[in-house]
This record gives sequence, structure tokens and C-alpha cells, in this order.
Amino acid sequence: MLTWSTASLAQAIDFYFPQGSYGYDQQLGVTVQTRARPLYAPLGIRVGSFNVYPSADESVFYNSNVNGVAGSGSWGSRTSGAVSAGSNWTRNSLGASVDFSHYQYIALPDESYTNWNVGLAGGYTIEDSQLFVAYSHQSYYQLSTTIGTVQSTTPVLDQTDSLGAEYTFKFGRLSITPNVGLSAYRFGPATAAGVTFTQNYLNYNALAAGVTARYELNEQSGLLAVLRGIDSSYLTAQLGQPRNDSQSVLLLGGIDYQPEGVWRYRLLAGVEIRKFSASQFPTRGAPDVEASVIWTPTSLTTAHLTLSSAIEAPQTGESSGYILSQGRLVVDHELKRNVFLQGRGGIQQAQYLQAGTQTQFSGGAGASWLLNRAMRLSLDYDFTTITAGRGSAAPVGLGSQTTGEYTQSLIALSLHLAL
Repeated sequence: MLTWSTASLAQAIDFYFPQGSYGYDQQLGVTVQTRARPLYAPLGIRVGSFNVYPSADESVFYNSNVNGVAGSGSWGSRTSGAVSAGSNWTRNSLGASVDFSHYQYIALPDESYTNWNVGLAGGYTIEDSQLFVAYSHQSYYQLSTTIGTVQSTTPVLDQTDSLGAEYTFKFGRLSITPNVGLSAYRFGPATAAGVTFTQNYLNYNALAAGVTARYELNEQSGLLAVLRGIDSSYLTAQLGQPRNDSQSVLLLGGIDYQPEGVWRYRLLAGVEIRKFSASQFPTRGAPDVEASVIWTPTSLTTAHLTLSSAIEAPQTGESSGYILSQGRLVVDHELKRNVFLQGRGGIQQAQYLQAGTQTQFSGGAGASWLLNRAMRLSLDYDFTTITAGRGSAAPVGLGSQTTGEYTQSLIALSLHLAL
């Protein structure tokens, strides 16, 4: 799949609920994506008490519209590598990962870039649970063909550092998990109308704290309640604009329900109240919803529908954020034991809290061929189009502009290697 073409979906629901049951066909909840395939699974490398999994990808692609500006089509390549390691300890745990992806555009060499990420997480067992601490650094470039971002003719560097901790108290079927996290978001410069401008007014730190309660109905189903508070503090203000400092409270309830059949339902729904420190921005309340339905009519086919809506932090100037509503349908089919087909389609809409909208439609298809444990070959095609209303994404001094309108086609042939 051309994962760099669209934004991710349903991140919170995948965090709070498992995405799927890993195992074999006869086990309840196993999908085409989560089915165990021992003959094609990388074995990894044993180093002391750690399992190490190295991998690499090489893709050749054509992007008809790299940055949302007419005439920006280019052939290119993506070179990726990753290494992850996890401990085999009986009580405590330690894991680490590092990965990078370099995008090279033949016709637009100045717009080539490299993303990289690193993560470290560990758990120390106290009583019957682990005190879990995790840190991650993400350094990645956003193109203006991503919904919600400023229209820029050059990639925009975003960096995120996150540190968090949690511990779970268990009371039979009920578990209570308090958690705390600190994140720092930093945005690089963008270019429009031949002018490069800073976006340091988007830089902010977020302190979050909350508690999650889970109640296990059975091995396959459970109930969830989440209370979370977030304080967002911006480092500076855009010229002539107030700072976007805010305090948010989220109250969510959810269910993960899997009956004895071909369906699985996951729902996480509630409300977010966001109060801004600046009097110019009114307090906003909006539903915070994520829903997922998985249909497995046969052991060879899985359909997965996801829907979500939430308030997002601003990624453009003269804006205090936007409500992002999105839906996506993915159908996977196992043509042969080692050949898989996928069809996908989606819609996203960004409704800016000040003014303006963006709507994105996307669709695509792909095929994957598992050659052996170490090699996988895939071919993907995706099409995306965005329409935009007049919004508040224009940088100061450059006049009014839309937040981005474009069509884009992506086709890629990729080889994946793993040990």
C-alpha cells in the first residue's frame, strides 16, 4: 500500500482496543491481515535474550503531483530500512526500534527528503502489572497534498518528541490505568509564491494526563471508559494573531464486541471540550468518535470499515485548528496462500474552526506476493483528489489562498526484505 499518500485513521481506537486476533483460520476474530503464516514469517535474529528483526524496502514509483502544484509529477524511489528488538525476559520488558525512509524524486531533486523515527520502551513489574515507560522521536516531512496542511511547494519538516508512562491496577475483570504524557511538536518552514516563511507559531508542548477503565466481558469483548485532560502551550504567536494555547477535556466510552459469527464491532465515542486562552477563540465542543466494523464472510476475505471525527491541532497559520472527519473501507482477499489482493477507498473532510473546508476522496488497489520468508513483492495504485473552500491557511503577507486543491495518482512497485 502507498502509505505516504493518505493520513492514518482510527489511531485512538487501535490504541485502546486490539486491531485483530492473530492466529489461524479456525480461531475467532482472525482476519486476512492477522492470519499466521509460519512458512512466510521472518524468523529474526536471536542476540542474547533479545529478538532482533531487521528489514528493508526498495520502491520505484510515479507520482503525478508531488506537491499539489501543476507540473510537479515525477518518477522516484523510496529506500527504507528498520530494525526492532525486544527482550525475552519473563517479568520485565525492554524494546527499541529505529527506521528511516528516503524519498528521491528524479524530476524534483530539491524536494527529496528523508524521514526517520526512533523509539524506546520498557516495563518494570510491580505486583501483577508493569510500570510502562516509553519515549519516541519522529522526524518526518509533510507534503501539501496531505489534508489539513499549508500549501507549500517544498516539503515541510515536522518533528515530535513524546514521553509517557502508565501503570495498570487489576481488580478481577476490571482494570484501571492512570497515564501521563508529555509531547513537543515542532514545525519547519514552508514555501508559497516563491517565498519561504517560518511556521514557529505552530510549535507547542502538550501535557496530557488521564485514566482508562476497562471491563472484560469475555475473552473477545470488553467495555472501556476514558477521561483525559490535555494542556497545549504554544511557544510563540503568529504576527497579528493570538496564541493558540488551549485546555481540553475528553470523556469517551467504548465497546469491543465480537459475537460468535463473521462480524466484529468496535466503538469509541464521547465528547471533547476545548477552551482557548485567547478570548478571540470561542470554547468549542465536538463529538470525538471512532468506529470500526470488521466483516469476515469467509476465511479468504475481510472487509474493514473505519469512521472517525475529532478536533485536530492547527497545522496552518491564522487557524486555531480543525475538525477532521474521515471514513475508510479496505477489502482484503487471499487469492492464494501467498498472493493477496486489496481494494480501498476513503473520504476525509477538514472543517477549520475559523473558516474554510477541505474534502479529500481517495481510492486504490494493490497486490502482494510472498516469495519466501525474506522477500515480498507488491504493486500498488492510488488516486486522490482534494477540493477546498476559501480558508484561513494563508501565511501572513502572502494574501488569501486556498488550503490546497489537487488530483494525484501514485503507482509503485516495491520489494520488501526481512530476516
